[in-house]
Amino acid sequence: MSEAKFQMSINLQVLNHLGLNLYSNTSAVLSEVVANAWDADATDVKIQIDRDTISITDNGIGMNLLDINNKYLTVGYQKRSESGESPIFHRPVMGRKGIGKLSLFSIANIVEVYSKKGGEVNGFRIDTNSLRETIKTNGTYYPVELPTDDISFADNGTKIILSDLKKKRTAALSTHLRQRLARRFAIIGAKNNFNVSINDEDIVVSDRNYLSKAQCVWMFLPEKDSDEFKKDLKSQTRPEKIKLIKKLPSEITIGEVPYRITGWIATCSEPKELNDDENLNRIVIMVRGKMAKEDIFSEIGTTALYSKYVYGELSADFLDLDDEADITTSSRQDFFEDDERYVALKEFIKKALSSVRNDWEETRSTSGVDEACKYVVVSDWYNELKGDDKKSAKKLFGKINQLTVEKEEKKELFKHGVLAFESFKLKNELSQLEKISAENIAEFLQVAGRLDDIEATMYYQIVQERLAVIKKMQNVVSDGSLEKVIQDHLSKNLWLLDPSWDRGTEAPIVEQAFKTQFETIDAGLTQEELDARLDIRYKKASNKHLIIELKKGDRTVKSQEITAQVYKYFSATKKVMATLNQPEPFEIIVLLGNHLDGKNYDEEVYQATKDALKAYHCRIMYYDELLRNAQNLYSDFLEQNKNLSTLSDIINELEIG
Repeated sequence: MSEAKFQMSINLQVLNHLGLNLYSNTSAVLSEVVANAWDADATDVKIQIDRDTISITDNGIGMNLLDINNKYLTVGYQKRSESGESPIFHRPVMGRKGIGKLSLFSIANIVEVYSKKGGEVNGFRIDTNSLRETIKTNGTYYPVELPTDDISFADNGTKIILSDLKKKRTAALSTHLRQRLARRFAIIGAKNNFNVSINDEDIVVSDRNYLSKAQCVWMFLPEKDSDEFKKDLKSQTRPEKIKLIKKLPSEITIGEVPYRITGWIATCSEPKELNDDENLNRIVIMVRGKMAKEDIFSEIGTTALYSKYVYGELSADFLDLDDEADITTSSRQDFFEDDERYVALKEFIKKALSSVRNDWEETRSTSGVDEACKYVVVSDWYNELKGDDKKSAKKLFGKINQLTVEKEEKKELFKHGVLAFESFKLKNELSQLEKISAENIAEFLQVAGRLDDIEATMYYQIVQERLAVIKKMQNVVSDGSLEKVIQDHLSKNLWLLDPSWDRGTEAPIVEQAFKTQFETIDAGLTQEELDARLDIRYKKASNKHLIIELKKGDRTVKSQEITAQVYKYFSATKKVMATLNQPEPFEIIVLLGNHLDGKNYDEEVYQATKDALKAYHCRIMYYDELLRNAQNLYSDFLEQNKNLSTLSDIINELEIG
């Protein structure tokens, strides 16, 4: 026979692309081994993890020498060319491309394989360093034969030992792997006669840690499986947490051929629940009981708020049919995007998610009212609403309840929501408020900006109240008695001294300490100095200690005299602060009726005195300018904000009512 004119060859370099760098994480690699055990009709798979080795032992049908060479060591062996089912239990086999076994080289440099079938036991070792050298020369690689005297199988089976691991294992790996493997398979457990254990601890359904997070669930399951799913759901979560369980259509038609999708989609209470050792904000696609795609949800392309709460698992076995083309990529972790089956699956999920979104938003709206009404004042307000107003408030609370925020922030949003509602209601613009979608952050921020109207209105009311106090004080003041009126009002109206000081707070221990110090200072004052004083008080406002001395309005105080007295107050204050370990700042304020030094007033002396007093944290104020400045400040505000008057009057009426 003449030599062929053409010849096709496969370079071992292909192993670099298909196997040696196929996977980057241990769970994905071990999934391939577990899948092979399933295909081999194993009923028990034991994984042992030590610091330096990982071993996987199964009780499947095993391999003889012929199987090892013709199947296991043949890269690209088509398992389904013989049958799409396993020989004993007729399981739908998971393997197809014949390259999953190569994934072992992604995490270990040395792979030892032992297998027993029909009394025949064989063992061999593959060293990736030697394999790489062979690849460079494009030679034939010969695994090293291993003795099998110390390897025992109860019956048939296979044992794989991975050593010279590329990453050191940690004690936490077994727990981490248990959850990852549980999530990568839907066939582990007694129901499918397939037990998998890690370090002698069985993997169970609850290891998946999925259903415990669910608040709303949409099922794509036949009736018998729905009942079992509900049972699992009930056992893994608190009944009061579940707000919705709904069944959705599960049939899909592709080219006039009907197929069925099974599984579930769920939403959690808070997005942070979906963050454990991996991100669960995804929809996993399972094929033949094994994870085939880690996340199809990210390809749907939605940024709606509900999407942050979504997770799920759907089985679509029609993506891997024996009599149809293989549409999985070489990594076995994705599909060809333009295949009609994959396109149809995505469209099915999009349609299902539309129902999920509508149901979720309605559920959150209802629970939004419950959340908001946990606060008595909000509950009282809401219960007073009638008809369409109440419906609008329900929608508003529902939108707030959709936001991904912490409890305290949501509390603030409910508060501002009530204020915004009243603002829009007063302007007959509630319909505008309803147009704002929860996910439309830009519009939402515009609404938040309009809340300034309410805040300004509230400040408008405060200003009106303060002007009323000033007017009352001015009306009762007669010559020489202004300081007495201020003395009576100062404690409750510290804003007279500084607009930012709303009211003083009580600090009895500190106040008593100052009182003791004042008595000591008083003992050293002359009678003239004592006669000049109307009152001296300690107060606290805005985390600042205040020493306030009121001089009699008809007395003239000398610069030298006040500097000496203030120094005494300064020293006494420092002493009290040190004794009581009070780190907050302090200020000394002296209120005068007449100008410093009276007829002997000198501008240079006055400025020098003010500068000296600053060093003692002290400032001088005058009774008449106190009221004049406050009145001017607040009157200017009212003049510039006349438009708030009407809304202020309405809110006043609401508060009174």
